[in-house]
Amino acid sequence: MRICDLTTLYIDGGAGGVNTYLLEKARYFADHRGVKQHTIIVPGARDTEQRLFDSTLYTVRSPCFVYNPHHRILTHYRQITRLLTMVRPDLIEVDCTYLLGHWARRAMRQTPVPLVGFYHAHLPSFYARPLTQRFGNVVATIAEASAWRYMAYCMAPLDKVLVASQDIYARLVTTLATKVEQVPLGVNMELFKPRPPQDSTARNTRPMILYVGRLSQEKNLPVLFEAFRLLNQRGAYQLCLVGDGPLRCQTERFVQTTPHTNYVGMIPYGTRLAELYATADVLALPSRNETFGLTILEALAAGVPVVAANQGGPTDLLQPYVGALATPGDPVDFADKLARVLADCTKAEQCRAYVTEHFSWSKTFLKLLTIYENLLARGTTSPEGL
Repeated sequence: MRICDLTTLYIDGGAGGVNTYLLEKARYFADHRGVKQHTIIVPGARDTEQRLFDSTLYTVRSPCFVYNPHHRILTHYRQITRLLTMVRPDLIEVDCTYLLGHWARRAMRQTPVPLVGFYHAHLPSFYARPLTQRFGNVVATIAEASAWRYMAYCMAPLDKVLVASQDIYARLVTTLATKVEQVPLGVNMELFKPRPPQDSTARNTRPMILYVGRLSQEKNLPVLFEAFRLLNQRGAYQLCLVGDGPLRCQTERFVQTTPHTNYVGMIPYGTRLAELYATADVLALPSRNETFGLTILEALAAGVPVVAANQGGPTDLLQPYVGALATPGDPVDFADKLARVLADCTKAEQCRAYVTEHFSWSKTFLKLLTIYENLLARGTTSPEGL
């Protein structure tokens, strides 16, 4: 089986959920005999070809997104067509937020192949919520409806649409019917581990709240900042922030003016990040726009409970015995949930066992390959003339 991943959500030189997904996918495919060839095509600062385990990763020189310079957008259709023609995939997986399904269908019109889309980002709420705050509900409703129409157009040429969480599945299944299927993501249990017992005395007297993720508007960081201020009026806590993005300057100003906070910048996916997770006492995820929440699984695998907004992917992942769900956009409730989780030592003891039982990358990619094989056996059915 020759598989090609084509996505514009990959962050060249950065970190993010799609980067992690592709890395772990390449790692798994390297040990799977059924995958003869795995190609990854993503945007980058320049044209490159490199190895990722046994996979080949091509970056296509692409412009930065106007409102977010950390993201680049694939625009060179001819270069993508050339790469697809050269690698001759049996199946192509794209992200659903862009026109790549149409491009792939057109590029492969001489030898049609099944197209799979992974719904990594939910654009309707991503765009509508900020507009509600600025312009009110009427403008936000129009923007959300437009985003839904755009997403429907992007997904039209796809044979299958994959979602990671039940929440997103429920939103899409009414319009896509049998076309949508849930594939939960996983976590690298060998990489993310709890701190060894002998090191437990090294913990700081102030419980550490950890945030790992993009520093961008959709992550609702002001909720976390205000929640931390409220917490420090009640007791002694510390906050560590990991990531990079458009709100970096705002984050740095918050750290400069708020005692017991620390901003460490972006830490690449790997050992150093895993070690930092293991030093935390709770992970905070205030975002209302998570389609899944890989950082939740990474924290739980490290034995760290999680407090997240009660919306989107976290509602699937967080059980009461491993964390808490807070009212979206409410810093008071978020602070209350952080304090409650930090006061309950029993939650940390159950985190890793919960993830071990329910989530792993091997389960994710085994299910993914089954979907691929079924599509290949059935052949492509979506329209080509797009």
